[in-house]
Amino acid sequence: MFKKQPRMEVVKAAEGKKSCLVVGAGASGLAVMKELTALNHTVKCFDENVRIGGVYTSSYDRTMLTTSSLLTAYSDYSDGREDKPVFWSDEEYLNYLDGFANEFSLYQHISFRSSVLKVTKCPKSGKWLVTVKVGGAHVAPHRSTFLLGRHISEKQRCAARTEGAKTLKAFYAKCEVEGFKKVKSAYAYDYFDHVTGDRKKMQPEAVFELVTYAVDHVAICTGTNHWASLPRFEGQDCFIKNGGTLVHSENYKKPEVFKGKRVLVVGAGESGSDITNEIASEASKVAIVVRGKHGHLIPRKQADGRVTDLNTNRCRYSNPYVLGDWVGYVNQLAKKFVAKHGSQDKPMEERKILQKIGELNIEQGTSAFSKFGCKNEGFVTAMVCKGAELHRDAFKLTDTGACFADGSTFDCDAVVACTGYRNSFPMFDHPDCREDVICSKCGCRTKDLNAFGQNPRRLYKQIFVPVFPDGQVAFFGFARPAFGSVPPTAEMQAKYFALVVDGRICLPDTKCMEDQAKKDQANWEWRFGYDAKRVKGLVDFQLYTDDLAERMGCLPPLMKLFLTKPRIWWKIMFGPFTMHQYLLQGPFANPRRAALVYSKQPVGDFLECSITAAFLLTAKVLSLCGFSDFTPNNF
Repeated sequence: MFKKQPRMEVVKAAEGKKSCLVVGAGASGLAVMKELTALNHTVKCFDENVRIGGVYTSSYDRTMLTTSSLLTAYSDYSDGREDKPVFWSDEEYLNYLDGFANEFSLYQHISFRSSVLKVTKCPKSGKWLVTVKVGGAHVAPHRSTFLLGRHISEKQRCAARTEGAKTLKAFYAKCEVEGFKKVKSAYAYDYFDHVTGDRKKMQPEAVFELVTYAVDHVAICTGTNHWASLPRFEGQDCFIKNGGTLVHSENYKKPEVFKGKRVLVVGAGESGSDITNEIASEASKVAIVVRGKHGHLIPRKQADGRVTDLNTNRCRYSNPYVLGDWVGYVNQLAKKFVAKHGSQDKPMEERKILQKIGELNIEQGTSAFSKFGCKNEGFVTAMVCKGAELHRDAFKLTDTGACFADGSTFDCDAVVACTGYRNSFPMFDHPDCREDVICSKCGCRTKDLNAFGQNPRRLYKQIFVPVFPDGQVAFFGFARPAFGSVPPTAEMQAKYFALVVDGRICLPDTKCMEDQAKKDQANWEWRFGYDAKRVKGLVDFQLYTDDLAERMGCLPPLMKLFLTKPRIWWKIMFGPFTMHQYLLQGPFANPRRAALVYSKQPVGDFLECSITAAFLLTAKVLSLCGFSDFTPNNF
């Protein structure tokens, strides 16, 4: 129960339009707002942080995205550098999102430092009642807290960064004395509004207002990195008692704290790989432990220095699943050979890293078709250049370090758990409403929405709660491509959602949506047998976005393009898999913009494109001869 009764506000929409409340102003939330406002629906968005950006508002120092600017960007907004894609730092990506929000006037719809406390449904009006603590949320200082929007003067931006550096220095000094967890929840400091540039105060007991908003739709865009997942390791109490430290990567900021220490890093995902490489530069010794098979490794850059995800293209992923591992295997052999015997222009260390990546992928027998990707060679660099060890065994902690299943040991001072995050939606589990019946037909209760979010496989197309055929509750950013990028995937989800809200697309009935969700789950678990049951949002980038595009009527007309615009066809088939191809026709058609982007963007590596094209043509011939297992995907 709340100490004071929330103020009620019915969010009004124009005639024939709907109102929607968006939870979270990260990449997914911004995409949802943009698509809804483009169709003149009313939107209110709430975010606990002081700025847009989601997970990148709390990232560790020197964070670098693992997908290039081309593959990460939205189709409707450009950084103007399609001809020379780069890997953005977290701050560069936040600047890109700031430009996107300004371009489409999204800031006017967002309330920052606001927490969504509970969600339920009014049985009489059918409206969703969302109670929000507007303003007053406490946010610990971070580099991004002092990163002002690009529309603010350069002088003011520099002044904010200078003051921010002093604030962070004082904050971390206090954390070292009193503990990070205690200090971050109540630290008082001044910051600057990143939209207006105004100075504001962050205080533990800030003024806020409780408001219950009545809306037609609720969009959950809180992301998958909200709650740290820290498993309990056997023997950890003994390890900590004897002076060892155990931290989750959520609390990792810089490697200098591990200077001269022996460190065990648990997990080798994309952030874990980066963190391992950083720590290995400071620590006296590092060991990495993974559960069985690490992600299928792809370096950020090719041997020629270009971004690797130019090869994340339609030609490659149009190959049928039955040939997927062979495509990967032949490519790995070719790259391993080139790294060993090819051009000697690159430094020996880089060639050794590329060779080691090929060896590790071949050793575990995985490919981009069947294994979750790790688009980051960081931990391999740590192995080749800094002497890090790799263990694939189960382990337990002891007084002095780790003991592995094969009997080997590793003495260490610290354990860094890069063990990921779990989905959690406390707004659906509030004691005031968790037992409320929100659908009389099936008896679904508010708390059941939490279960849907925790397992997005139960959602129709990993977006819609099947209980509501009109798409009243939807989740965004919970479809996670094995190779590819979440923001453009969320953009396609947002476009689909906007058409449903607008009444242009009708969802199937509840039974059909539930059946389709089960069918999709079986498909992804078959396709990604190593990971799909653990990473519940895992999808194939092309197959998933093509599926949504087909339902919206915006699949690229490949045969027509081949005959009439072969240059664009060539860029779609052999260039990076961007969402611009879905602008060529359909409800969001903007062929001029698509053509402009394709006129500038490069294509993939010649060797890899040749190999994947040879496999694809072979598959096409075999499928025409009646071998249905070899039927290509949308080609």
